[in-house]
Amino acid sequence: MKFRLIYITFFCTLFLIGWNFNLSIPTVSAQGGTIYSVKSGLTVGNQRWSNYNRRPLMKYHLAAAIESYSPENTSAIFLQGGYHLKGSAIRFNRTISPTTGQEFPGRTDEFRFHNLSLLVGAKQKFEIFDDSRLYYLVGVRGDYNLKADFDRSFYEGVKDQINKFTFGVTVGGGLEIPLSHHLGIFFELTVAPDFSNQIYIPSHRNFRDPNRMNPEQKVINVAIELSVGMRFLHEVIYH
Repeated sequence: MKFRLIYITFFCTLFLIGWNFNLSIPTVSAQGGTIYSVKSGLTVGNQRWSNYNRRPLMKYHLAAAIESYSPENTSAIFLQGGYHLKGSAIRFNRTISPTTGQEFPGRTDEFRFHNLSLLVGAKQKFEIFDDSRLYYLVGVRGDYNLKADFDRSFYEGVKDQINKFTFGVTVGGGLEIPLSHHLGIFFELTVAPDFSNQIYIPSHRNFRDPNRMNPEQKVINVAIELSVGMRFLHEVIYH
């Protein structure tokens, strides 16, 4: 509920600022400018734990960006910062003991990583109709882990092995639709794999059986994000 209230307040405030900004700009010549944007949406997180893939974790993200602009609007460089809830899940099906008949309900154990991301990248745009544009993007990204939440207490020891800083790339594409010259909406799909480990646990002796070695664990994030956002153009003008 707290995050939903933050979402609503954040987007309503930016929408009103952009709307008033759009109405107040006079019609004059322009030679460039800057695009400011905000977006939010679904994050489908997954992780590879060494050689084992886990189930996807459905969460969310919130991001803001600044982007270069020219009258041709065919390419741009951008800087984006955001909050992304990444991770993975283990799902257990409902089972019934064949000997006692006892029922064990199904459950889902979530591994949630609250990450701040900074992305630097470039876009290539293609006009399709009425100044709407398809685009693709590519960028390099760094993440900082704010905290991690695990559903089961016996995973708590893993938190000591979390790397606070990770890095990777982000690739994707989207569609920009103008509502006016200075205001528009966009839809975007991105894939963001990490190149470094979110968690690294060296090989160690099993605490129940000291004669047995547990293999090392490498946990790497991959996030697929579907976003909807608003963009506001601030032009550099002359009279």
